[in-house]
Amino acid sequence: MVSTYSEAGVDIDASERATEALIAQIKSVNRKGDGEAIKLDNGFAGLVKLGDGALAMCTDGVGSKLLLAEEMDSIHTVGIDCVAMNTNDLICVGAEPLSFVDYIALDKPDEKLMAKIGMGLAEGCKQSNCTLSGGETAILPELVHGFDIAGTSVGYVKQDKIIDGTKISEGDILIGLKSSGPHSNGYTLIRKLFDGDKDIGKQLVEPTRIYVKEVMNLIKQVEVHGIAHITGGGLDNINRINDNFQYLIDNPLPVPSVFDWLQEKGSIEDKEMYRTFNMGMGMIIIVNKNDAEKSVSILGEHAQIIGSVRNGKGVEHSQVTTDLA
Repeated sequence: MVSTYSEAGVDIDASERATEALIAQIKSVNRKGDGEAIKLDNGFAGLVKLGDGALAMCTDGVGSKLLLAEEMDSIHTVGIDCVAMNTNDLICVGAEPLSFVDYIALDKPDEKLMAKIGMGLAEGCKQSNCTLSGGETAILPELVHGFDIAGTSVGYVKQDKIIDGTKISEGDILIGLKSSGPHSNGYTLIRKLFDGDKDIGKQLVEPTRIYVKEVMNLIKQVEVHGIAHITGGGLDNINRINDNFQYLIDNPLPVPSVFDWLQEKGSIEDKEMYRTFNMGMGMIIIVNKNDAEKSVSILGEHAQIIGSVRNGKGVEHSQVTTDLA
């Protein structure tokens, strides 16, 4: 029985080390003036200077969720996932998404498939309030078996409005935003456990929730200290904002039943679940305690105060017996 993400074929720790090896080789490549990198210790998007503002950029794909979407005849949803994984990252630094481009690689031309993907991309950009400004298609029968999709999104933020986590302090409040399910993470493990149940399958291919409109609305009205997109690595993503504090989650959002099914099906330990999946919280926002209730009101029905910031290290969750860090 597969009970960890590593056993399914994805080692999170090894992946992080590989990424660090790549970054070590490219971090010195930097122009001056417009286009010069703005350094973030732990960010969800890259930033470069543009006058008194900054362009934010990120790129991501959908991963092996594509295979389950094919099995469930749900290809029309993966374009939403692709846009979501990018634009949800952009807003973590306070940037408003402006443009999205896609890259689709196939083993052979397929008009019906491309039409379905295009439907999802258009819907994702509509939800993100950004322009679908182009893309690229490649036919690669020697490299690709089936198809793969990735995208890149660009956004803009004034340099003095960048959310970089440096304003976080002890006593700040954590606000969680509900996820729509596993979003686009952990599917190498999910697919090892999926038994063909159509009702469960529908929940597993539910598109990633896009948080752009409500979060951008919040940023305009409240000073936000930090935002974490909860993707691969689960709640450990909170540490990417500022790892000089401990993040206590003592009033979490309800865990959707699909995660209970996954945990029972794979006999997966709590800690493994919370460092692989979002467990019902797709985005976590940090604000001053005096702005907490107002922020929840602005964010709407999918938002809830879930915890606070305190001195220490890592993430502590009331449902997990061992610290996540």
